[in-house]
Amino acid sequence: MKHNDDDIKIFHPSKKEGAGADLAELALLMDTYRSNGNMEKAKKLGEKLADLSPEVVCPKDAARLNTNEVRLLRALMVFSAQISLHKYLPHQMLASQAINAMYSKISKLHQGLFENISDGSSYTFYYLSVRKNRDVEENIGKNYAMLCDRDNDEFYAALGTRVYIDTDMAVCDMIEEFEFKE
Repeated sequence: MKHNDDDIKIFHPSKKEGAGADLAELALLMDTYRSNGNMEKAKKLGEKLADLSPEVVCPKDAARLNTNEVRLLRALMVFSAQISLHKYLPHQMLASQAINAMYSKISKLHQGLFENISDGSSYTFYYLSVRKNRDVEENIGKNYAMLCDRDNDEFYAALGTRVYIDTDMAVCDMIEEFEFKE
């Protein structure tokens, strides 16, 4: 028995001009950022951010904390830096470049910290605070206190809030120093 397939239609999706155009535009932007130095600046910025630590940002407070609390505070600083890079850099491509460089240096110099950040639950709690988009700084501080098993401890909540804000301001200042081109 011979099958008659005259009524079978072959589906050919239409080409999306926008997707190709967007990709070409992105490639052109990447070329521009490479040639004007923005990509290299983003990399150096990320490497510099990898060196931020509680012992540098808030040495007196860090001295009061146990090892786990300092590690959690450092993770909070990395989280804050990541959010700030996305917020202040002229393009997400540059933010990704900086974040990749930051994580690369952290993974080389602070293996335990990198493993904790990549496998830890702290980012989940911090992201929830950001996504709620209400009282972000205060909620970040409360989450830091909770992660330290110090729920309702004003010192820990205030420290988490302050470090989140101070890291954000430090990233903003560093971005200005690097003088990224639009």
